[in-house]
Order: sequence, then C-alpha cells, then structure tokens
Amino acid sequence: MDVQRLETFVAVAQSGTMAEAADRLGYARSTVTSHLQGLERSLGVSLLERGASVNRLTKAGTRFLEYATDILDRLAQAQAAVTAAAEDRPSSLNIGATASLCTYRLPGFLRMLRRLMPNLETQVFVGSVAQLRDQVARGELAAALVNSATAPAPATVVRLVEDDDRRHLWTDRVVLAGTPESAAHPRRLLVTAPGCVYRDIAEREVLPRLGRLQIQQVGSVDGVKSSVLGGMGVGVMPVVAVGPQLESGQLVEIQPSALSPVMTELVWNAEVTPAHVVPHLRRLRPPSGPRPDQPPASRAAGGMAS
Repeated sequence: MDVQRLETFVAVAQSGTMAEAADRLGYARSTVTSHLQGLERSLGVSLLERGASVNRLTKAGTRFLEYATDILDRLAQAQAAVTAAAEDRPSSLNIGATASLCTYRLPGFLRMLRRLMPNLETQVFVGSVAQLRDQVARGELAAALVNSATAPAPATVVRLVEDDDRRHLWTDRVVLAGTPESAAHPRRLLVTAPGCVYRDIAEREVLPRLGRLQIQQVGSVDGVKSSVLGGMGVGVMPVVAVGPQLESGQLVEIQPSALSPVMTELVWNAEVTPAHVVPHLRRLRPPSGPRPDQPPASRAAGGMAS
C-alpha cells in the first residue's frame, strides 16, 4: 500500500477541508483527490462522504484511520530505530519548558516521544519563555515547550502559520476563577511571576475589567491554584489546571469565556537536534476535536501528525 496515499488520507481526516489538507501537504488539490481515489479503489470502499462542506469520514473511513495511523507510526519508529543503529549511539534531546507546562503538558509530551523513539534520552530544563527561546536559538537547548496568549477566537479553531522549526500543539482556554466566596467579592488578584503568560493576561485583561484589586504574586500556576483554593483571592489559570475543581463547584468562573486562550508550541533548533528526530517533530499537529484543552493524541500520525 502506497505510504503517500496513507499520509494524504490521514491529513484529510485531520483537516477541515480538502483545500486545507492540500495546503498542509504542499500538494495541489487534484493530487490529494487522486491519492484518495486510488486508496479507495485499492480498498474497494468509500472513505470520505461526498458532497459535505467539511471533510467527514464514512464508517469505513473512521475504521481505516486507526490502521493508517498505526502503519505510519510503526514506519516512523522503524526509521528512527534504523537511523539510531546506524549512528551506533543513543539519541539525546535537551528540552526546555516553562514551569506551568512542566506540570500540565510535559509528562504527556515525553510519553509520546518515548513511544515514538524508545531509545531517545531526554533532559528537561525549566525557564521563562524568553529564556527558553533564547537558549534554543543559541543551540544550548535542542527544543522547548513555550506558551503565549492568542487573540480570543470563540467557536473557532486557532490556526497558525508554522515554520519548519516550530509546531503548535495545544490551545488552552483560560479562566478567572475563585472560590464561591472570593468570586462573589474579589479583593485580591493572585498572579504568577513576571514574564509568565498568565501574569500578562491578568494584568492586561483582568485588572481593567475588575478595577481596584490588591495584587499578590504567588509564583507559578500551581501557586495560584493552591492559593485560590485556600480562599486567598481570585486568579487566572488554564482550564487544564482547574477543570475538576470547576466541575465540582470548589471553584467558580468569573465572567466566563472572556480571556485570551493560551497557545503552546514546540520550538527547536534543527542544527543541534538529532537528524532522525527532526522529521518526527515536523509531523506534530494540534489535536483534532472541539476541546481546546485536549492533549495531543497518543499516536504521532493520529491527531498530531500529518
């Protein structure tokens, strides 16, 4: 079975339209159509619903997507293993991440890398976004997970132009929350350290809206969360950090759906990243589905890769 056709099918399954899939792959739309038709002929089934304004898989297409992503995943693993064996040395990657991402995003990201490349050794370093970007640019770090605020885009998926050395992985909804008591009469705004994206959102978007509040710095997102749960004030946090507390009623959201979402992306320096690792990084994509706080899918080619 032609690997290019499989890659095209997976890209189409993850994209909203055929034009978007063609743009992602760098193909003409006619090439994407040809690949799909050839794959359908070889399988003897229709994989895509015809006539829909957005890409929708048939039942057969949905089932086949599981196998297609698994095949591409195993091919990628084989490529990495062969390259590492040819180099006759274990691969290593120095990765940076902000403090909040170390807690809420890094573990899943590292599990995904380990599953794709079992022999990959990683070392993690913590820093601010500015520090991490500078270290990657200088080659002191091979890659880093960094976050930044994006313009609010309710009811839409954040779409970003990506270069060959960065990939958008998550977009998290951000909330201003407190206990029912502190949310009813907010007096103190608990914030992270300067340079943190959540501190920027608090100062730029919350203070003008709520008026005169006492500001108290409590360090990291975890510090804000624990202090807010302790009734010390209200704070700006990603939903991925406080989802269970919001659902249980321990915390309540103040003025819902009004803050800028936060984008997390992986940036890397191709000059210091092992050559066989770079293609895996370039295949990473945002997760599919409506949840803005959903982590990348476990398969590199299923929800994270083209």
